[in-house]
Amino acid sequence: MRDARDAEDQRLLEEGEYALLVESYYGAILDRCYARVRTEADQIAVAGEVVIRLLSELKRGRRYRVPFRVVVHQVTTWKIKDHFGPAKITEVELEDWLAVAASETPGIVEEAGFEALLVGLSELEATVLRLRYDEGLELSEIAIRLDKQPNAVHQIHFRALEKLRKEAEAA
Repeated sequence: MRDARDAEDQRLLEEGEYALLVESYYGAILDRCYARVRTEADQIAVAGEVVIRLLSELKRGRRYRVPFRVVVHQVTTWKIKDHFGPAKITEVELEDWLAVAASETPGIVEEAGFEALLVGLSELEATVLRLRYDEGLELSEIAIRLDKQPNAVHQIHFRALEKLRKEAEAA
């Protein structure tokens, strides 16, 4: 059974029928979400996040070394964990946080500078944030400049924002 399913998945991948491929797994994704996430609205939201991630990866040309069914299972697991994880800081929240810090202590951002926020970060994390917020580069552009994989830059960026969020909550 799995061999036939894997062969069909491979055929759909080769033909670029990504929507059909992901749609064929939507029932399984929903079942996993129903089993692990409490409210129906959250179940559907998490399933939607899984679908969006899978489709965006496939459309960007991502290919996997394992059967697609394994990828679906793993991405669903990650998205369910994300759902229950701590709140994540977004770029908008970081920019809002900088604005609040500047309004509460006039001149703090200009005096201490953006560099003061980066003190507790690794050099690579600080570099990624400098390029993102000082120079306004997109994460894909940062990846090219640093000669890193785009996914690695996304992870570095995420870790740096998480550290800043925790620091802000502790303050």
